Amino acid sequence: MSGTYLDLWRAAGRAPQPGRSGSLPAPLDAMNGSGLAGAEHSRILPFLKPEDLLTPTTAGFTGGFEIEKGTLVGGEIHARLRVRATKEIKARGALVLVKGYRIREESRSETHKRGNDTVTENWVEVFATELEAMPLIEVPLPATLAVGDEIDLKILAPAPRLGPPSVHAGELAIVWTMQATWDIPLGGDERVAAIVSVAQHPDIVRSGVMALGPSAMMGEWSTGSGTLNVMPAPPLTPGTTFSVHVRWPDASGGRGARVELYVDIKNAWPMCIASVKMETAALVAGVDVQFEIPDDAPPVFDMQNITLRYRIRALVDLPLRPDIAIERNVAIG
Repeated sequence: MSGTYLDLWRAAGRAPQPGRSGSLPAPLDAMNGSGLAGAEHSRILPFLKPEDLLTPTTAGFTGGFEIEKGTLVGGEIHARLRVRATKEIKARGALVLVKGYRIREESRSETHKRGNDTVTENWVEVFATELEAMPLIEVPLPATLAVGDEIDLKILAPAPRLGPPSVHAGELAIVWTMQATWDIPLGGDERVAAIVSVAQHPDIVRSGVMALGPSAMMGEWSTGSGTLNVMPAPPLTPGTTFSVHVRWPDASGGRGARVELYVDIKNAWPMCIASVKMETAALVAGVDVQFEIPDDAPPVFDMQNITLRYRIRALVDLPLRPDIAIERNVAIG
């Protein structure tokens, strides 16, 4: 497969929307402004990385967090905070916390008068909502510092117990951060922050905690008169190749057939990752199809009203009528 998962979403292109802007909460406010808004049907988020959004330090500090790699959902975050105060800090309190955000593109619309005409403007904007905040009250963060004072703390924090994991799914991203904040009276708060990459735990995928569809973890699956068997058996790993054996004796007619791999994100249009064309007769006799999973394909998850699933679909293209199809889910990640 040429390209990446995010390239599928970037295909729509990125175009500015004059006069429109977007904003995200601190510390993900580095790009607040026109860069977070775009023309109708264009894309913004697929062109951005979480690190592009982060303001790592405010003016009161130099330095930052060092985050060890390898954090898993339900595991631990190993970090070190090393900063130097560049001005006097007199805060009402100071706190280290782990905070997660759901970032997504949303379509916006506004109708207004232009002379005697009524004009409707449509655009796309990036928004964020807080998923969870986990304060680490046991971390001894001083509230008062003189210019030049240094902080050097090793921090062990729980990762999100059930997730969701860190993902960039195109029009949706889940971003976890570690933050040290100083509550400044009558002034802007001081903050040091870092992105924490939290990977999906394979045991959670296998545990049945998430609703991924009854077929998602099965190698062999029958639906109606058809079978869609996945090899190797799920869960599958991004960056690998898998095969699907499709046999559908009742398939007939049409202008041809396809076997496709989709990603389904709640409240978003399905995205076709890969598609293989064939004659309908191939489905009747039985056919093996191979799919490459992009290296950056996000893992399946289903929690906090956010769902990402993968689906295999075999269909017959019927002229002037709705296509007929059989399908199943498959766990990736």
